[in-house]
Amino acid sequence: MGEFYGESYSDNTGMGQSGVSYGSGFQVNNLNPALWVRNRFTTLDIGLIGQYKQIVSGNENQRNAGGNLGYVSLSFPVSPRWAIGVNLKPYSFVDYENTSTRNVPGTPSPAYYFTTGKGGINKASITNSFQISKYLSIGLETSYFFGNVRRASEVTLPLSASDFPSGSYTFDIYGVKAPIKLDATTAEYLVSVNDRTTYNDIGFRAGIAGRIPLRKANKLNLNLGGAYSFRNSLNGAQTTTFELSQNSFNVIAPDTIQNNLSGSLTVPEQYQVGASLEWPFKLVISADYSHQSWSKYRSFTNTTDNLQDVGRFHFGAEYLPRFTSLNYFNLVRYRVGFSTGKTPYMINRNEVNDTNVSLGFTFPMGRGYQNFLSLAMVAGQRGNVGSGVIRERYGRVVLGITLLERWFQKQKID
Repeated sequence: MGEFYGESYSDNTGMGQSGVSYGSGFQVNNLNPALWVRNRFTTLDIGLIGQYKQIVSGNENQRNAGGNLGYVSLSFPVSPRWAIGVNLKPYSFVDYENTSTRNVPGTPSPAYYFTTGKGGINKASITNSFQISKYLSIGLETSYFFGNVRRASEVTLPLSASDFPSGSYTFDIYGVKAPIKLDATTAEYLVSVNDRTTYNDIGFRAGIAGRIPLRKANKLNLNLGGAYSFRNSLNGAQTTTFELSQNSFNVIAPDTIQNNLSGSLTVPEQYQVGASLEWPFKLVISADYSHQSWSKYRSFTNTTDNLQDVGRFHFGAEYLPRFTSLNYFNLVRYRVGFSTGKTPYMINRNEVNDTNVSLGFTFPMGRGYQNFLSLAMVAGQRGNVGSGVIRERYGRVVLGITLLERWFQKQKID
């Protein structure tokens, strides 16, 4: 499936991806479906993501950068106790290209290997969120997952009669038998195995959130929340093709090894729990824990890929200097966060941990400051430097735009 984008939007990203228990009502909190009902205005949230990575393994060093649309969400209150939200976002992404050179067994010539992967899975959701009592809300997110992942394995073989006598040979490339006929001239052969897997299915995520007043007039609240993503088996169809060409001309007709082979990919359940202290319109301090049972993962070929269970801690704070101030910078919300935990991966029996810190800002804009521009910056590291392991340092920026409007308001004439 690739790597996951996560559920947090720009504001929660700036708080260490925490906030499963707290929603301000000014922006959509996608960590918990139960918090969408806090938005009393029609709210449009759009986010963009940019990322930079530096990857080190031994003496090898690689840098890359990229960006994508992060999310598009629309939330609107149907009644004082019911809100509906729609959401479209990428769920996972695959984007890599590796090259290497080595001899093909049985030949004296070097071969050039190229492996690439592109694509990912998207998620379209409808969320229903209900306020069932003054201090308790619940929510259910129903999602449709769709997308495809394309992987290609290619080998370039520069062969000639000086390496082999003229005649017919069969080479085993990525488990596929490649018949090659050599003559007295030098020829460059390209062997390609292309694999495309398309996924689609429906999944569910539920949430609950509660608020406990610790002081009169809600001057200090204790918020508690939790979200649970149910185990999901994504239906898939895989098509694999094989091509053999010589100097850009097909040696044999392209062959379909398997066509729309049915299967599924199992995404394990995940739960998130959190608590926060809230001084309304002033300060929020939050702490979350999330866990996903990746040992229960099953790939399209029904393998576990040696993944392990993941537990992560998320901590964050949000500060608003003065809500009623006429000074613009007193209306800016400032955020800081920290997150640490495991990843599902094992490299040479070594666990890969991921730790990051984050900063965030929300700037009011527009007439009456009823719209917002949010910026979150994350810097972190996965893995370590050493023999046979990988270290990845990354920087991530999330830019969010929030527009608020009133819908379903009866017109009144004074």
